[in-house]
Amino acid sequence: MIGKRLRTARPRRLLVVFAGAAALATAGSAAAAPSAAGPGKPRQPAAAREPGEESLSERRAVRGVAVDDVATPETPELRELRRFEEQAFPRSGATRPPGGDGALPAPALPGSWGGSGDVPPELRSPTPAAGSGATPPPDSDWLRALKLPDFPVRWDAQVLRYLDYFKNDPKGRAVMSSWLRRAGRYRELYDKVLARHGLPRDLFYLAMIESGFESVARSRVGAGGVWQFMPGAARAYGLEVSYWIDGRRDPERAADAAARYLKDLYVRFGSWPLAFAAYNAGYGAVLRAITNYNCNDYWELVKHESGLPWESSVYVPKILAAAIVGRNQAAFGFSDVTPDAPFAYDEVEVPAGTTLATVARAAGAKNEVVEALNPQLLRNRTPPERGAMRVRVPTGTASIYAANIDKARAADKVDTVLLRFGETLDDVARARGLAVRELRRLNGVKDSAELRAGTAIVVPRRAAAAAPAGKSDDDTADAAVKPAVAADDDTVLVAVPDRSFSYEGRERVFYRARDGDSLDEIADAFGVRSDDLCEWNNVDPGAKLHPRMVLQIFVRKDFDPAGVMLLDPTKVRVVTLGSEEFLELETARRGKKRLYYTAKGGDTLVKLGRRYGLTPGDLARINRFSYNTELHEGDRVVVYSPTGDPPREHAMGMTPGKKRPERGTTTVAATRATPDPAAKKKPATAVAKVDAKPAAKADKSSDKSGKRDKAQDKVADKTGDKTGGKKK
Repeated sequence: MIGKRLRTARPRRLLVVFAGAAALATAGSAAAAPSAAGPGKPRQPAAAREPGEESLSERRAVRGVAVDDVATPETPELRELRRFEEQAFPRSGATRPPGGDGALPAPALPGSWGGSGDVPPELRSPTPAAGSGATPPPDSDWLRALKLPDFPVRWDAQVLRYLDYFKNDPKGRAVMSSWLRRAGRYRELYDKVLARHGLPRDLFYLAMIESGFESVARSRVGAGGVWQFMPGAARAYGLEVSYWIDGRRDPERAADAAARYLKDLYVRFGSWPLAFAAYNAGYGAVLRAITNYNCNDYWELVKHESGLPWESSVYVPKILAAAIVGRNQAAFGFSDVTPDAPFAYDEVEVPAGTTLATVARAAGAKNEVVEALNPQLLRNRTPPERGAMRVRVPTGTASIYAANIDKARAADKVDTVLLRFGETLDDVARARGLAVRELRRLNGVKDSAELRAGTAIVVPRRAAAAAPAGKSDDDTADAAVKPAVAADDDTVLVAVPDRSFSYEGRERVFYRARDGDSLDEIADAFGVRSDDLCEWNNVDPGAKLHPRMVLQIFVRKDFDPAGVMLLDPTKVRVVTLGSEEFLELETARRGKKRLYYTAKGGDTLVKLGRRYGLTPGDLARINRFSYNTELHEGDRVVVYSPTGDPPREHAMGMTPGKKRPERGTTTVAATRATPDPAAKKKPATAVAKVDAKPAAKADKSSDKSGKRDKAQDKVADKTGDKTGGKKK
């Protein structure tokens, strides 16, 4: 029946999807990435890169997901401070200041702040030459004259080393100057928050050490915001971390969450050094160290192997030193630093789905100013799926905004779409006749994997289309809300294990994986077990699922498909992976015919390859033997012969009247018989009942899909050739 439909309907390209291997299927959205070339021949980006500079687009194509760990570069100040710490406090042993061997004992003179003492000679800056004008090294009297923070200070060797760095090292002074300047933006705000929770106001300097007061700072491990919350801790303390909003970047809400978190840590440990260490390493790590060493003294725990992490051993002294400098700016030579203006604003009610550019236009303010006041809005748009929300605007502009917002929003005509499980921007764009690029722009999409089931996106509001002849308006409305299956004009060949499954009370559906899918997520969405998915499909539970892999799933009869994106079962043809049927159809997809050739005397891979437009590597891969294999008379070799018609993937994007030549220029039959002249007039089909010739008028969506699949095949083939093995 399917074969008959394929013969009588307009020819359709057959898309073979592997359920067990993604060697020829591709990396989904990676095809739409800036580069689709394989490692062997990287596609040059628009802008030339410096020698030795990595390409994030190339890494994205190989990796399959965004390269998050380098997406947000470290600030210059934090990078310089990390360089100093690596040199001053080596990881592979105890503290070794420049010129010293081994650890120096921390001074232990009594004092209400936890101890005081002289700066050891090894920690002092070199004595300045006469008349140099440099600041002389501090002495004990100088230290005793300093104002202390409102939490205990210990004059540990590391604290003193940081103080010397901030006071006498030009790079350290530049770091602290930048931090003190930015501190003016949040000092007043954070003082009020900390006072409201009854906490020491100098906890303000923990934020300085965490991020340098950069609201958009993001660490390599995923911590974000001024207070550098991890996503889990952020949600535990009431900060939203979603596609549209990252509450960790909200100056007020994040400060309140950090105050509650620090208060909880202090209640648990009763020690600010331990609370700081727990903020840095997690309270579990501190509890383990205390239990393992039967000791609750931070300064003792950092001395021992497998005690507290190295980062925590420098984290606490760094906070103490920053707080001391902040309390004594004049003494450290920072009296001339001009702090930034305080964080001040008005708040206005903004409708759902409104861009910050529209808010700025209504308020008569600069767009970048409104964005800086609302760093928590990740896509510079208020979430479209909820009601009006409070947005910050420059002080004194609230009344201007109220008078102009309706007029400013006149051009913002958008609707909201809630993504179903497995639904992609491509699906939404195809269903609504939109360009994917437009949807990405409207929703600030940087990586398609960010969009998950349940995420609300905005789409342009279009005028209601007229109902087709013979259909009422109600029919059109029903079609718009009916649970959709993946719109795809291609017949999809799904390769499954050579088994038959029969389950009473269940029916089979087909789901095409997308970026970021996991077995557990799919199993939860369909109400089955992940082990079942592995049994029903060629799936390794330890490997990642790749986009465009198709899974057959046996769901219960009462399963509601409204919330998931399924393939149309009338366009699915199931074949057994590795069967003759599968191999023939897969070859036809590439515009070739699968043939058996019997080798004759003198045949080599090179000669045979020239005959069929294949390389020796192609023949070796097809037949699963070495590149150096010698052919003997009578050997049976599988070859892929061009059919005479370029496959649809080859025809996409060509200039009319021009043809892209096949790899081989001459087509030779599998036997040495003289070819039938009639074959020139009517090319043979690749496989019985399958017409590989493209339709005369291909629809645009199929064209795009063909181009994408071809580019993806090239990436997979080149990657396999270049990285899968070496020629002997």
